[in-house]
Amino acid sequence: MADRQRPRTRAEAEAKARRVVDRWAAAAYLTGWVPGAALALTAADMVMIRQVAAAFGIARFDEEAVKGHLRGLAASGFGAVAAEVMGTVPVVGWIMKSGTLGVKAKALGQAVIDYFRARSPLPE
Repeated sequence: MADRQRPRTRAEAEAKARRVVDRWAAAAYLTGWVPGAALALTAADMVMIRQVAAAFGIARFDEEAVKGHLRGLAASGFGAVAAEVMGTVPVVGWIMKSGTLGVKAKALGQAVIDYFRARSPLPE
């Protein structure tokens, strides 16, 4: 299934969502060491969440989804601040920062996959 094609089942949607999360996590691992990257990647988390929602056929968020979205972004923001502090230590801090941001993207991605899979209008 091409990424541009709309998933027809939750299993197809989950596969597409995992590819989305994997790409964002790879971007975090590769660019996380750059000063200020944690803040930019926090904004990218919002895009990732929207892309995962779209994969599951959820175009609009209801009140509960918006609350979950905001909780995810808040957690991401706290992680970004911590990562930037780590990045003040040359080399070792940069490596730790990239790793932390990649792991954070994967964990957030898995959480939103679970969240939107349970609420998807797509058939099993």
